[in-house]
Amino acid sequence: MKNTLKYSIILLLAVMTVPSCSEDFLKSEPKTALTSANFYNTPEDLYMSLVGCYQQLRGGYGDFFQFLNIAADDCYGGGGYTDAYGNQIWDEFKHYNDLEINRYTWASKVWRAIRRCHVVVEQAENVDWGSQTNLKNQYVAEARMLRAYWYYLTQSCFGHIPLITSSDQLEITGQADPDDVYAYIAEDIKYAIENLSAVKFSEISTGDIGHVTKWFAEGFAARVFLFYTGYYGTTEMPGMTKSDVIGYLNDVIINSGHSLLPSFSSLWPWSMRKDYWSKQELYVGTQSLEYAGEYNPEIVFAIKMHTGFSFSHSQFMGMRGEVNAGDYDPFTSGWGMATITAKAYNWFEEGDTRRFASIVNIAAEGIPCYGTDQREFTGYVHKKYQNLTSPTDKTKGYPQYLGASNKNANPQDQIIMRYSDILLMAAELNLDTNPTLTLNCVNQVRNRAFENTEHAYSSVSKQTILDERAREFVFEALRYHDVLRQGLTTAKTILDVAGDTVLNGKNPTVKTIDWPVEKEGLFMIPYSDVSLSNGLLEQNSGW
Repeated sequence: MKNTLKYSIILLLAVMTVPSCSEDFLKSEPKTALTSANFYNTPEDLYMSLVGCYQQLRGGYGDFFQFLNIAADDCYGGGGYTDAYGNQIWDEFKHYNDLEINRYTWASKVWRAIRRCHVVVEQAENVDWGSQTNLKNQYVAEARMLRAYWYYLTQSCFGHIPLITSSDQLEITGQADPDDVYAYIAEDIKYAIENLSAVKFSEISTGDIGHVTKWFAEGFAARVFLFYTGYYGTTEMPGMTKSDVIGYLNDVIINSGHSLLPSFSSLWPWSMRKDYWSKQELYVGTQSLEYAGEYNPEIVFAIKMHTGFSFSHSQFMGMRGEVNAGDYDPFTSGWGMATITAKAYNWFEEGDTRRFASIVNIAAEGIPCYGTDQREFTGYVHKKYQNLTSPTDKTKGYPQYLGASNKNANPQDQIIMRYSDILLMAAELNLDTNPTLTLNCVNQVRNRAFENTEHAYSSVSKQTILDERAREFVFEALRYHDVLRQGLTTAKTILDVAGDTVLNGKNPTVKTIDWPVEKEGLFMIPYSDVSLSNGLLEQNSGW
């Protein structure tokens, strides 16, 4: 990660892997190998393992960011015309083939990440902290917050998962009651809130940029609470009350130092290319637009990237089929996954700056991309994470301009939570008890979107807030869970597709999705993992 969080923790693998050998070997301590018994002695040792926890946040094909975007109604699966139907499994909730599309996340990502967090929490007790005792609670709180993050994503996406609470537990013993998992998540989040320092955004030291904060923990508590209570149809959540969560959000709003940027467009790297947006008739907003950079007061938490630790989704989900390098300037090409739906483009009213800021209207922007080798080409693609060309040579990527070896090594940070999310969650949770606060929070977001107050609401409902969230967070992997927490019956009416025309290899095709309520919105646990569990894992309903 950038600054202090930029190095891979290779030593952790050595610590976690102890070979089996003779009885004499087991009775003596290895003199040339690192083990959990001889490595964790100093705060620096534990910090190296903490970096290993952060390292796992970097995504790849098949991670949560990808399939949560594709599963929602702002994206289709897309990809190459002759590709296997992997993305469409997430999109249509239909099992086309035996592709183990969720193995990357389920088997290679989640449990490794959780185990690394366990190691930090457990080994903190064995470290000689000396005069640095303040670091112990800090490191443990960070590890527990990351553990809660992983458990929430896994539980909310797969629904029936093991609850592994120790690094020593190497075998699955079954699937836990969801309430037990959420109680465990709540316990970790509360510990993080109580033990992470309450440093205002403007006072965070350079070395701490990229770490989880108390403000992120408080906001994440609200995200988990809203999903749990909505999806399961309850008013409270195991281990966390509505009153708790409202208090957390109030703390962020009053004390964190986070705030909205004046311009929504300035959040995204394309805004640095005045030669692009100033010539586009579709652009609305300030003419003094400047990119705010990746470290700004609206970003509550982001996964830090750089040219050697890049955001790979800009390649997976970039525009496909560029004939000549530089044709798509100021954007580079990619593999065409997660095409934006016309439905999502039409969510926006005229004058809403978020439409141009979030979505590339390919034809209207004069980009020669025609879907020749594209599946589910809609004419719209995401813009927030679209990789840029070099400002000095449009045939090369912006990463190469920064020194990367290839154009797809996108250094753009992946935003996990923005301050606008804090405001809209606070609006939703205070809807029945503090309508004045609710209206104020929603209108802050809305006024920023239009860069004026002429479109402010005089009153709002829960549906108003959900609609505002849809526009605000297009292609930020929040929409699918926002849909599910409205109830499965409602989710079906939102996610069903009938009669939408897309291009498959430039051939007009009618896109249809009959979203299966019986699958409860849960993704398929990889079949190989179910099979290898000897009956301890049961496949989710309908798969």
